[in-house]
Amino acid sequence: MSAPAGSDHAGAQAERMEVVGRFAVGIAHDFNNLLAAMLAASDTIAHRAGVDDATRDDALQIGSAARRGAALVRHMLGFARETPAMPQRLDVREAANDLVPLLRHLLGRGVRLDLDAGQEPLPVRIDPTAFDQVLLNLAANARDAMPEGGVLTLRCRARQQGGAAFARIEVQDTGSGIAPEVLPHIFDPFFTTRSERGTGLGLATVQEIVHAAGGSVTVESTLGVGTCMRVALRIDGVAVGGRGGGAVLLVEDEPVSRRLAEQALSVWGWRVVSADSAEAALELTEPGRFAAVVTDMELPGLSGAALVAGLRARPGDSALPAIIVSGHAEAALRRDEAVQALLAAGPATLLLSKPYPLPELRSRMAAICGPRG
Repeated sequence: MSAPAGSDHAGAQAERMEVVGRFAVGIAHDFNNLLAAMLAASDTIAHRAGVDDATRDDALQIGSAARRGAALVRHMLGFARETPAMPQRLDVREAANDLVPLLRHLLGRGVRLDLDAGQEPLPVRIDPTAFDQVLLNLAANARDAMPEGGVLTLRCRARQQGGAAFARIEVQDTGSGIAPEVLPHIFDPFFTTRSERGTGLGLATVQEIVHAAGGSVTVESTLGVGTCMRVALRIDGVAVGGRGGGAVLLVEDEPVSRRLAEQALSVWGWRVVSADSAEAALELTEPGRFAAVVTDMELPGLSGAALVAGLRARPGDSALPAIIVSGHAEAALRRDEAVQALLAAGPATLLLSKPYPLPELRSRMAAICGPRG
């Protein structure tokens, strides 16, 4: 019996990803050698006696681009080897400003770059190299949509959603727009409308990075007008206020896991209400009672995703922050249709794979509800 077409397609994608990984590892050494030569040459030129200011500035920009290139190689190797990112506190406004020279070179002379980053700091937790890659990939896509030239606008603003503060980064172009039949597939790995170039990994990588940071990415596009890509990342250190006085709903059917999570959450300053099923949890709750819900995905009866959806369907809880825990890998959990619907609705849902160290649970709670104590 022949394998189904979908299986063949998945197998082909897996093989291509393996090739990409081997290719990344294979070229990294030589590529870093080239970048090292560029860095040395640019530094020599910038500090050469008698060099004019314009040449010195150009040399410094070449050095900056080479350093970012080296950082991107490190990120590519991390992706190929499935090593974790290194998230840290990053002001996206400063990061966007620092990236402007490289973005201008990427866009070329035909595309004008307008930066509207505002004045207020926008601290988030994300791997800095990964954040650079998000902006570079989105800018490259925008450039390709404007072959005759145009304007790319990069905006960074704070936004409130469901009692939480988010940094919203918009990359808007004046290009050809995306056809409605293409729009649902733009984040699919290897999907591309460019027959002669393009791997189809750019937007898939953007989505992977943003989701790993607990954020969301959405798109709005009109044919003949342009496209706006929006990335939302929770602002680091901003707590959710006015939700149940610090009570958290914990739903876990495995007694040992439930007890350990209860103890940890209590030590961290949360008042914990526990249940061993989604049905029991729904009987314990009333709108506005809880600051967050932490639920296992695989529960007897209703799933954890169905529980979160049910809670958010009630008045006052539409933006209830949630952490969904699963024994499956995060990538597999993301393929669940109910989980996809929760993630698509906004950035207030995070995923956590078992087994997890308790500090990781604390980190996720701080990400969706702000730090405590």
